[in-house]
Amino acid sequence: MSQFEAFIYGLVQGATEYLPVSSSAHLLLLPHILGENDPGLAFDVILHLGTLLATAIYFFNDWIEILKHPIPAKAFGPGDQRGDRPVMLSWIHLIVGTIPAVIAGLLLNHWIQDNMRSLYVLWVTIPGFGLLLWWIDKKKPSTRLAAEASVKDMFIIGCVQAMSLIPGVSRSGSTMTAARYLGFQRADAARLSFLLSMPVTAGAIVYEGRHWREVSDSFGSISPLIIGCVAALVSGAVAIHYLIKWVSKASFAIFAVYRVILGIVIAVFLK
Repeated sequence: MSQFEAFIYGLVQGATEYLPVSSSAHLLLLPHILGENDPGLAFDVILHLGTLLATAIYFFNDWIEILKHPIPAKAFGPGDQRGDRPVMLSWIHLIVGTIPAVIAGLLLNHWIQDNMRSLYVLWVTIPGFGLLLWWIDKKKPSTRLAAEASVKDMFIIGCVQAMSLIPGVSRSGSTMTAARYLGFQRADAARLSFLLSMPVTAGAIVYEGRHWREVSDSFGSISPLIIGCVAALVSGAVAIHYLIKWVSKASFAIFAVYRVILGIVIAVFLK
């Protein structure tokens, strides 16, 4: 992989990790577009290091507040006002929300990697879960704030997040869909999704880190990996910022339309 191709991979990873359009689907499509072999899941995880840093930097103040509060204000109940500002989540919120994805990853990760990284899977999941997000976003009320999230809410969102191991489902799309189903306002659903992504992404990086030498040797140079990681960081931070601005004023419908169109594009590659 050239440095330019690594840059393209990083840009695509950063943008699509946060938009509800599935980064894994786009990373699976890129080799077909660029005429290259699939660099594999381990390289995808290295790109996720860039988006992990984007999440940590963009939500720095939120993470400081979370670190100050290991448990919710009301045990296993909604978060509430602490001092002069609301705390959205505690350690327990994130731990409970992350457990389902960890269990699913340990049990199913290798099987999914061997059997579901294909365009046929994307052809179903990309438009299907896009339409589900659109339908739930249209039907459900937008009354709840992120500061009202209970541990039960986070467990439900975490269970849906576990489904994102399947290519094309979209981690951000699945968690935003679940949060909207629970009645959270669109921008708050996005913030919950992004904050919950960090423990899962960090865990995946640590887990796949054992393949670091194998991946770096296959690339022949560390520079493409660094370039891809930095590109993912920058494009990821931009994607977070503008997605929150967008859903503060508009619906998720545009992403459903994009996913349906992408499903049609995938059908072309299947011929």
